[in-house]
Amino acid sequence: MKKLLIAVSIALSTGLAFADGELKPHHGGAMAEAASGNRIELVAGTDQLTVYLSNHDGKPVDSKGVSGEITLLSGNEKTKATLTPTSDNQMTAKASATAGAKAIVKFALPGKPAEQVRLTLK
Repeated sequence: MKKLLIAVSIALSTGLAFADGELKPHHGGAMAEAASGNRIELVAGTDQLTVYLSNHDGKPVDSKGVSGEITLLSGNEKTKATLTPTSDNQMTAKASATAGAKAIVKFALPGKPAEQVRLTLK
């Protein structure tokens, strides 16, 4: 009986560990998930950064009314830019970044507390 309980416990805990699945980018960017389950995909363009918002299930989250800021850390340089909702689940900031730069994205959905995630740009 004890062995059965141990086996069931292991099986259940293993299943929970993989329940979230992988963070798969849809736009070729870097992915991160906030504690609330909201997901961020950060894509670096030539002179613009684009953030895509989605929920835990990967469904787009409307960016209307969302406020945000991005901080880029590259070597000894630190740059901040404001994220502005543009369309559907997108927010953009006028900034440029190189691959390997670290980014801290802070965002707040309407009526919700602010969240933050850390990413490394691809």
